[in-house]
Amino acid sequence: MEKSDKIHQIISVMMKEARHSMDHEDFEDAVLKLQHCLHLEDEPKGRTTILNELGYCYLRLGWFEEAVKVYTQLLKANPADNDSRFYLASAYASLKWTNDAIEELRTILSTDLNDVLAHHDLGLCYRDMGWMKESLGEMKIANAKAMIYGNPEEKEVVKTSLSNLEEEIENGDEDNSNESLLFLILLLIIIKKMGHRKRRL
Repeated sequence: MEKSDKIHQIISVMMKEARHSMDHEDFEDAVLKLQHCLHLEDEPKGRTTILNELGYCYLRLGWFEEAVKVYTQLLKANPADNDSRFYLASAYASLKWTNDAIEELRTILSTDLNDVLAHHDLGLCYRDMGWMKESLGEMKIANAKAMIYGNPEEKEVVKTSLSNLEEEIENGDEDNSNESLLFLILLLIIIKKMGHRKRRL
């Protein structure tokens, strides 16, 4: 067996182990395995696969600045990758780099007006900025798009967010709770990843 074949076999086994760890929400273990794979892999396609999984682990661990680095690197290689752009926007929003998140989400929507989660997160970012009218408008768009294009999880999340936002505005409870924002972002990251895995299978 040639050296490159052995390396690819090692990478394959470690990737399976990393995905197993991810499935069991042991993201720190997955990160260690993925970083080792990244060190061994020299083919661009293989590196992209590893970086995608690594970025997701960073997001789940709350290591948002590391996630920003990974998704920025992925977008340099493929600027049309809206999944990576969505995850980058999620990392920015989690860091409260809201203007950067808004820019990324608007970029997604400039190429895909039907992206339910991008509309939803843009509404969250507007809320975070205190732009309640714009937030409500974007959430209504997200809700309308979810009814047509969304999966059941997206429909439920958007409907709940819209209802909560309307209640906040009605009651004057515009507290911009960072904890609820982080929870929603995490939930949407998981939903997006689940949808991506279904498409890959």
